[in-house]
Order: sequence, then structure tokens, then C-alpha cells
Amino acid sequence: MKDPDHEKKPSLRISHIVHGRERRGNRVVYILDPSESGTEKGIAEQVVLHRWRRRRFPGYTFSGARLSPTLWRALPLALGEDTSVWGSLTPAAIRELVDHKRGDLRRSHLSVPSENVIWALVHVCGGERLHKIVERHNDPARLDKFGTPDLFLYATHSDTDQPIISRFVEVKKPEEVVSADQHGEIRFLQNLGLHARILRLVERKGNPPIFRGVQK
Repeated sequence: MKDPDHEKKPSLRISHIVHGRERRGNRVVYILDPSESGTEKGIAEQVVLHRWRRRRFPGYTFSGARLSPTLWRALPLALGEDTSVWGSLTPAAIRELVDHKRGDLRRSHLSVPSENVIWALVHVCGGERLHKIVERHNDPARLDKFGTPDLFLYATHSDTDQPIISRFVEVKKPEEVVSADQHGEIRFLQNLGLHARILRLVERKGNPPIFRGVQK
């Protein structure tokens, strides 16, 4: 069954309708903004990230980043293997640790997002769940398996500067296959109590209509 119900929740409250399909090399791009027929386009993940960041709700700032498939192998190299101490790190401390390990990360073909995204990711997951995620992705029996969702989306409360809303999202174009590893990772994160889902885009021909709050 395509997109079973457990893959459609939680809602992102952004439009999943895309227009202006164009092939650039081996990539497909779409118009980023659902309410404008402008020329700015991006791949599927960039479309979702752009629309999430443009969400407006009083008291919240919406942020996010694309995640490397090897994120959970890169973070222990950058921050140290003891996940229990990650929660005590400030963004500045995270930046310092990552900068110190930049060469090792590059030589290992690993990458991490910005310090602010890492800080939010750590605080959303918490120590126990971080340990389980890192353990899973660094299991020698699973070194050929990935499945990390494309995006980590979150919203920060303006009064507390804490990430209150969070989503792990695997983005798929119409008819694009969801791999067994990707299905498994979504279920794994959901079973940990994290908000994770697959978002499948729906293509429409022609210019975008005026956006009227389509939710997905």
C-alpha cells in the first residue's frame, strides 16, 4: 500500500502540491513557493524545507536542515562517543568540537549540519533516544544500511529558545520508491516516540494557484 496512514502523520501544515517540474541533469526541480510562479526552483527536499521555514505562527520560528545519510556516524566522531554529555553542550561548544574534527570528518567523507541544528536535534531526541539511534547506526552488522530521513524540521519557541515542534521527514516525488531501509527508519523513530513521516509530493501542471493553506 502506498503511503499508509502511519506515514502521513504528523501534519506539517504546508502544501505538498508542486508545480513547474523541470529536469536539470539527473535531478528534478520544482517551483519552491506554492503561491508564486517565480523562477526559483529546487529539488524535492529543498521545496519542503523552504515551505517549512516560511511558516508563520505567533511565538515560533521555523527552522530545519537536510540530513546526511551518515549523520549518526558523523556525530560521535565530532562530539565524542558518550551521547549522555551531548545535551550539556551549547551551540558554541558544538561548533568548537566540530571545527576541531573537521579534518577527520572530511577524510571519512562525513558531514554534520550547523551547530544550531545539532543542538536542536540533541534536545529533541534526548539522551536515551540518542543512545539508541547512534547505537543502531553504528552497529557493525548495519554498516551497509542507512535510511536517515532527508530532513529535520523544528520550531523554536521565542520565549524559551527551546525546540518545541519537530519532524523527521523523508521526502518523495510522485511514484518514487521508498526503500526498506527508509521505511524501517521511520518506524524506528516513531517507536522511540519521535515525530517521523514520509511526505509524498503531488505534481500539478501549470503555474501555482493562490495558496490557501493546504495542509499535509
